[in-house]
Amino acid sequence: MCRQVQIASIDHPASRPAPWSRRRGTRTRADLPARHLSMRHLSTRHGPLRAGLAVLVALVTLGLALAADAGRPALAQADFFSFLRPPGSVPQAAPKPQRPGQNSGWWPFQPQPRYEQPQQLPQQQPKRPTAPAEPEGVVYGSADAAVQGKRAAPNQFVLVIGDRLAAQLAQGLADAYAPDRARIAVIENTTDDSGYLPAPVDWITRAPDAIAAARPSVTVIALGSEDLQPIKDGDALVQPLSERWMELYGKRVDEVLTAVRDKAGRVIVTGLAPVANTALSDDYAKLNELLRTRAARAGVAFAHVWDGFVDEDGKYLANGPAVDGQRRRLRFNDGVRFTRAGGRKLAFFVQKDINRMLAEPGKSPAAGDGTTPAISTRPAALAGPPVPARTPDPMAVSASANAAARVLKEGIAPAPVRGRADDFSWPPPGSEPAAVPAAAPVR
Repeated sequence: MCRQVQIASIDHPASRPAPWSRRRGTRTRADLPARHLSMRHLSTRHGPLRAGLAVLVALVTLGLALAADAGRPALAQADFFSFLRPPGSVPQAAPKPQRPGQNSGWWPFQPQPRYEQPQQLPQQQPKRPTAPAEPEGVVYGSADAAVQGKRAAPNQFVLVIGDRLAAQLAQGLADAYAPDRARIAVIENTTDDSGYLPAPVDWITRAPDAIAAARPSVTVIALGSEDLQPIKDGDALVQPLSERWMELYGKRVDEVLTAVRDKAGRVIVTGLAPVANTALSDDYAKLNELLRTRAARAGVAFAHVWDGFVDEDGKYLANGPAVDGQRRRLRFNDGVRFTRAGGRKLAFFVQKDINRMLAEPGKSPAAGDGTTPAISTRPAALAGPPVPARTPDPMAVSASANAAARVLKEGIAPAPVRGRADDFSWPPPGSEPAAVPAAAPVR
């Protein structure tokens, strides 16, 4: 017989129920009143329903409490379980800053706040200092085109005639004289495949018209890179750089230089620059020696540009120092043409002679009177005795060049010249004491 729990009510005091009958049918549970039902009976019949209702009521109560707690300040929320603390003043930690609309509780039906992503400002890349733009000069086709529409018209003109090398040289000279464009203008008259040889362009017949149109103060000739081809000698063809070829080619160079000099006056012959092809560079070096000798014989200046485009070992240089001191690309990938910086460096070696000639008094015969001005054709020498202003002797020029080579390569100083700065002999010239006249005899 199991124990019974009597359910007491207000109207009926608790009484001990009658014991259960062991016999079937004498007394059933349905015959008992509600106050006599045990908790075990209620939990067996209505247990799941009551448990679910209890959970639902608890959730609703908790949700209402949290919803009411959402509007309280952060300090009150942090003190929700204050009843568990002992009485007294307990120091509270400083509340943490919350985002707008942030709640400390959770409600299953509460919409979640949407936080906007902060707008990221575009990051500004630091500006790198840009190199100053190189001056860009203008190359003209004639003197009239150079002075047209200008208030301060240039009064000095530099004419450049020749092949494709001359076209790049003319642009380099125009860039070099860009700051002086109000005074100096560069005029170009070139044909890419031309040379000293008569085909495809005969400069002996073409030069007078070019000089008349340019009215040059200085004329620069840049030819020879297209001349390594056979020369017809009677019925035979003479191969390039042979002894007979050098003789015939030298005569042709003399004729061209004489024709240009007689019309233009001040003339500069530009040497050839090295190229990437080693064999072709060797041939150009031989042509440079011939052109230098013929220029000296004709009484015109020769601009040696070779050393500006080779390294310390004398090899071809595609990248190297430019006129601004920076390392730049001087030649294109074909190993022949010049870049803008390379053309500017090429012009640098010619510009020195041009400036010297422009500073000399006198005018070009192309200006109008048909007379040849007095031109100083003294060759530029790095060492050696002073050379008088006269037509240079090729042998003297060669000796001066050899002396300069000994100074640069071997470090051997040239012999001092009496009266020059490196003459340390004593007594110095002009300081010899004058002869003292003999004293008169004393009577």
